[in-house]
Amino acid sequence: MQDLPGRFEPHLLSLPFAFAPAAMLIVLAYVAVMRGASSLRFWLFIHFSCVLTYSIVMALNPSMASPDVAERAFQIAASLIPLAAASGSAFQLTLVRKVRPLRWLVWLSVANSVVWIVVSCTTHAAVDGIQRLPGLWYAVAGDWAWLALLNTALIAVPGFIALSNAAVFGKPSVERRMLRLVLAANTITYAGLIDVGLAYGIGVFPFGWLLSGVGSLLVVRALVVEDLLRVRAVDTTAPLLVVHLATAILLAWTVLTLVGDSPWWVTAIGLALCFGGTRASIATTAMVMSTRRRGGESPLDRLLAQLVAKARTMTTTQAIAAQAIDSIELAIGVRPIVLVSAADDGGWTTDDGARIRERQAPDPSLMSWLAERRDVLFSDDVDAVPAELQPRAAALFEAHGAHALVPIASADELLALIFVPVTGKRLRGRPLDFLERAAERLAEALLHARMARRAAERANLAREVELAATVQGELLPGRGPHVHGDITVVGSWQPATRCAGDFWGVYPLGDGRVLVTIGDVTGHGVASAMVTAAAAGACDVVVRRSGDALDLQELAGALDAAVRRAGGGQLEMTCFAAILDPAAREVRFVSCGHTAPYLCRPTERAVELHALVGRGNPLGAGAPSAPKVLQKPLQAGDVLVWYTDGVIEAQDPGGTPYGDRRLQHLLRRLDRARLSAPAIHDVVLAEVAAHRAGHPLADDETLVVAQLAAQEVAS
Repeated sequence: MQDLPGRFEPHLLSLPFAFAPAAMLIVLAYVAVMRGASSLRFWLFIHFSCVLTYSIVMALNPSMASPDVAERAFQIAASLIPLAAASGSAFQLTLVRKVRPLRWLVWLSVANSVVWIVVSCTTHAAVDGIQRLPGLWYAVAGDWAWLALLNTALIAVPGFIALSNAAVFGKPSVERRMLRLVLAANTITYAGLIDVGLAYGIGVFPFGWLLSGVGSLLVVRALVVEDLLRVRAVDTTAPLLVVHLATAILLAWTVLTLVGDSPWWVTAIGLALCFGGTRASIATTAMVMSTRRRGGESPLDRLLAQLVAKARTMTTTQAIAAQAIDSIELAIGVRPIVLVSAADDGGWTTDDGARIRERQAPDPSLMSWLAERRDVLFSDDVDAVPAELQPRAAALFEAHGAHALVPIASADELLALIFVPVTGKRLRGRPLDFLERAAERLAEALLHARMARRAAERANLAREVELAATVQGELLPGRGPHVHGDITVVGSWQPATRCAGDFWGVYPLGDGRVLVTIGDVTGHGVASAMVTAAAAGACDVVVRRSGDALDLQELAGALDAAVRRAGGGQLEMTCFAAILDPAAREVRFVSCGHTAPYLCRPTERAVELHALVGRGNPLGAGAPSAPKVLQKPLQAGDVLVWYTDGVIEAQDPGGTPYGDRRLQHLLRRLDRARLSAPAIHDVVLAEVAAHRAGHPLADDETLVVAQLAAQEVAS
C-alpha cells in the first residue's frame, strides 16, 4: 500500500472523522435537488463546500503517510475558512431578510476571503509546517495565522448579530423557532475553531470535526423537519448517489485496512464486492419502498380522488371552490380561503359568490407572474418575487392573513387563488404535496366549469336568437304578391345572420291607397332585430290609430321614438315611407336617410328611371327632426323599387360590390312586356345572387316592388 499516490495508508481512525463530511454531503445534496430560495441555496452551498474541505482533510488525516501531503492539505483547508465565514454570514443575513442594505458588506467580505485563499495557498502565513499528534497530523500556525483568525471572526459577526436578534427578540412564531435552531447549528459549527489552539500547541486531540458534524446534522434537521428552504425536491438521484458513494467509500476503506498487504487481485475483488453490495442493497431497498407506495393508497390520496370525483359533477365555480375548501381543510388541518376569478369582468369572488374589496384582490401585474409560477409561495419567501412586485405580494398576504398562497392557473390564465392562514403548524411534507396536487385538479375542474357555463350561455343565446328570428318573421308580411285595388306589392328580406336589421311593411289605407315602408337598422343580429320589431310594431299602431288620415310626418316621429327606446341611443335606422294614391295619381313620401328608391316608367322606347330623393336624418340618433313630405306623379303601369343598402353592397368573391349603377342598368333593360312587380322582383334578386356567386351575405338584403295597374286610372 506504500505505492498509493500521495502515500496514503488506510487507517481505521479515519472512520470516526468521516462522520462530519458525511453529514455535510447530505446537506449539499439536499440543497442541490431542491427548487426555490435561490439566494439561500447559493450561500448555503458555498458555506458547506468550504467547511467540507476541512472535514475531508481531517477524515483523510489518519491515513496520510506523508507529512508534505498533510501540510499541503491543511494549507488548502485553512485558506477556505474565511470564505466559509463570509458565505455563512451572507446566508444568515439573507435568512432574516437583512442582506439588501448590507449587500456591499457581503461582497466585500467575499473579496477579502478570496485574497486570503491566494495568500494561504501560496505562502506559509497561515500554516507553517506540520506536527504529529497521537494517530494523526495537525498544522503548525504560521506568523499571520492570528490575523486570519481575527479576520474570520470579524466577517462572521454581522450575520450572527442579525440572526441572534431575530431568533432571540423576534415575535413567538414557527419562524422564530426555526431561526433558533439555525443559530444553534451555526454556533456549534463555528465552535469547531477551537482546534486552532492545537496549531499553537494547546491541546492534544482535535474535536472541531465533531462539532462541525453535529452542527451539520442540526442544519439537516432544519432543512428536512423545519422545511428551512421550502423544499419541493424534484429529483432523488443526487441524494441516493451521495448515500451510495459514502457507504461504499467507508466499506472500501475498511476492506483496505483489513486486507493489508494482500495481492492486488484480492484488494480489487474486495473493492468490487463493496461497491456492488452497496449498490444492490440501495436498489433493493428503493424497489421495496416503491412497491409499498404503489400497493397502498394513503388517506390523502383517497381524499384527493374524492375531490376530483365530486368536482366533475359540479357546474359552478363557487360549488367547486367550496368543495375544495372542505377537502383541503381535512388534509392540512387548516381551513383555507379560495378566491375565484370572474371570467366576465376580471373581478374576484369568494366561494359563496360574494365580491371582494379591491385591496384584497391581486394586482394585475402580480396575477401574470403567479399564473406563470404555479407553485406555492410563502409569506416569508417573497424574495422569490420580482423586486417591483414584492410590496404587492406582501400586501396580498397581509390582506388575507395568509402564510402560503397557491395560484391555480391554466394556459397562463389565473383562475383562482388558495390562501392558507397563518397558524402554529408548518406547511410541509405530505400536506404540502396534497395542496399542490389539489391545485392542479382544481384548475382542471374550474376550467371545465367555465367551458360548461359558456356552452350553456351559447345554447341560451341560440334559443334567444331563434325566438327573435321567429318573432321578426311573424311581424313582417309574406312575400306576396299583395294586391290592394290597382296596386300590387311584392317584397322579400334575406338576413345576413339568423336575425335581420331590415324590415318592410305594406298597409291598405282605404280609397285604394297603400302605405309601403322599408327600414334598415345599423348592424344585424339580435339587437338590430329588437329595434326592427319595435319599429314594425310602432308602424302598426300608427296605421290602426290614424286610418285614412295617416300623416307621414307623424309616422316618422313615432318610428323615431320607438327606435330611440329600443336602441338606447346606440342604434339608428334609415327609413322610407310612401303612400301610393292611384286616384290622385301621385306618390307622397318621406325619406329618413334611406337609399333612394326608383320609379320605373315604361315608354315606347325604354324604361325611364326617376329616383325618389328625400331629405331627412336617420331615426333614433341625434336631435329629433320632422322629415319633409315630398310627392311624385304616377302613371298607369308605373313600378316602384325599394331596397336596402345590402342589395347594392352585395360583394362577389373578389370583394367588388354590386353597385347602384348596375341596378339602374338592370332596371332600364327590363323587357317592357314582362314589366310586372313579381318579374322585376325575381330578376333583381337573381342578378344580385349571381353577382355574389355563393359569397355569403355581408348585410341584410331587402327588396320591395310595387306596381300600378296598366289600365287607365279613373279620374
